[in-house]
Amino acid sequence: MLREEYNQICRSIWPNLTKEEYFRNVYAGMQRYFESQTCREGRDDCAIILSIIDELMSKEHTLVSRSSYIAAVRTKLSRPSSEATVLSYSERTLRMMLNLDIRVGQGRESISRVGSFTIDWDDLTSLGEAIENHFAVDSRRAVTGRIDPALSLGYLCTHRGFKVFWTSNISEHLHISWKSKIVMVYEHKLFLWNHLRNSESPIIPRLVLEEAIDTLNLLFPLNDRLTTKFLAQNGKEFQGLGYCSRSRDICLDIGNFKVWRERIAELVEVMNEEPKGLKQLVLEKDGRNLLPFVTFWVAVVVAFLSLLNLPFAMVSMNYSIKQYDLALAQACSEPNAQNTLPKYCSA
Repeated sequence: MLREEYNQICRSIWPNLTKEEYFRNVYAGMQRYFESQTCREGRDDCAIILSIIDELMSKEHTLVSRSSYIAAVRTKLSRPSSEATVLSYSERTLRMMLNLDIRVGQGRESISRVGSFTIDWDDLTSLGEAIENHFAVDSRRAVTGRIDPALSLGYLCTHRGFKVFWTSNISEHLHISWKSKIVMVYEHKLFLWNHLRNSESPIIPRLVLEEAIDTLNLLFPLNDRLTTKFLAQNGKEFQGLGYCSRSRDICLDIGNFKVWRERIAELVEVMNEEPKGLKQLVLEKDGRNLLPFVTFWVAVVVAFLSLLNLPFAMVSMNYSIKQYDLALAQACSEPNAQNTLPKYCSA
């Protein structure tokens, strides 16, 4: 994708962006994502998607129903196209605009994956309602408490053996695979920030956008060496955005999270676990594992001293046996010893 086409997409999705903003390095990740979704058939492919985005931004009523949206997409294709082609453009365009996997088609006609991270859009709801229903808050379990400021993804990966898989689907954000110790992390913080500040009524609910930013602020704190090193190793530039006008203090109260409360609570539990195996041999910089560290090494020292004392104990025992044998022999040499000590002295 040419830079000018990339800039046009940014201006179409977020008309209020200045030229200085979308030339910043933090937009590099977005450009790579746009390139992965467009230009499958050359520059004409980009032009079609741009025209669809412009249509949606100027006529938001096309997103009221699935059928009206598909009809709008079909009018932007230069020649009669198959249903599969129409749905491909429909779903790729939404994926670019919203970073969500929206399933517009049905059955084999859809190119979107089917699963818990896919949003099904039917003719009974608007797109906004479909997204809101997908992120509906389950408040049956109340989780409250202060979060340790030391919690970070860099810490979990360094000291708890976790790995991060980066995703461009907001719905997959903070999903944890316990078997593989993998946590999915949404990588386009700039998308969230731009949607939040460039629209009074964004298609994605404001609560979802705000909380997603707060989770990134929580897990990637500024001025933290481990986090800076971790992001540099992963080639992520979003730390340059700061906290996006959100207070990090809000993030440290788990009760302030609704959409991602359960997943944050699970990461807090991982953070509070004591190191196991070889990890307990090393004292962490913040002294978090001081007690198990001291307990382990005291046990090692005691065991080592016990091993050193073993030869002396064996010599002492052998000496005691010899003393016993000598005393017994002396006792049995006395007259009438067989009568007075029949159990120990025999003929």
